[in-house]
Amino acid sequence: MSLPLHLIAGALGVGKTSAIRRFVAQSPDYTAVLVNDFGETGYDAALIGEAGNGKLQVENVPGGCLCCTSAAQLLPALKMLCEKPEVERIIVEPSGVALLDPLLKMLYAAAPECGFELAPVIVLFDPAKTRPATLKLIPYWKHLADRADIIVANRCDLAPPEAIDAFFQCLENWEPPKLKILKTSHGELPPEIFDLRGHIAKSGEGHHHHAELPPAGTFRSDKTFQLKKLMELLEEIAPQTERFKGIFQTEQGWLRLEIANGLVIQKEASPAAASSADWIGSLDSHRLANLQKN
Repeated sequence: MSLPLHLIAGALGVGKTSAIRRFVAQSPDYTAVLVNDFGETGYDAALIGEAGNGKLQVENVPGGCLCCTSAAQLLPALKMLCEKPEVERIIVEPSGVALLDPLLKMLYAAAPECGFELAPVIVLFDPAKTRPATLKLIPYWKHLADRADIIVANRCDLAPPEAIDAFFQCLENWEPPKLKILKTSHGELPPEIFDLRGHIAKSGEGHHHHAELPPAGTFRSDKTFQLKKLMELLEEIAPQTERFKGIFQTEQGWLRLEIANGLVIQKEASPAAASSADWIGSLDSHRLANLQKN
């Protein structure tokens, strides 16, 4: 029997990694997760790995997108995972700036050789940021909705009720139709959707462009950071930063720091080889360097 392969997609900061982390922590299956971080630090892969239940393997395809610059790394990684006898299912998390058409075409072509079956495509949205006009008129968002088999309205705890209602009304008669349209918060996906098979929304024709994003940056250091000043910097840049993911050694220990949807999130982290960060936005890396303790 072919391994089920679940593609879990969505825009930057919509909660894909949190959803995968929750699922693998609770699933009894041995799950292999292939993560395409938008930067080089492997932040999302490390975060999912921390949820390991003894039946988890995480592989990272860093930098670029699985749909273009990182495509050459995707198929060897998938083939390797499919050859492992302990693996019972595979989850692929593309970068939040990836497009699904070229990725789906690669997966369809590779499925017979690698030995996996593409399960219904799951796409997460934030209803507070995805209004009907956005879904219908902006090619990037319409593309995500078109290619989804299962649409998940995540972060509903933070969205106004009228925005959630408008989101669901917009998708009720969407073509192609969806297997399921779900409402959730904190990435809590019902486990039964991972048992669904078939009814894949086929990739479309034509050429699509990535969403236009600001410049990106990366940073790495083996020094300790001043947490108070680091948080002040992140709070300052949050409104203008599309995404920021970092792990830092501070005087208060190792911390994960993120910017998503204009909010700064701080969590405890396991020690890493070095402090590192990736971001999409106009942050000057020298500003981070100046926050290091001498």
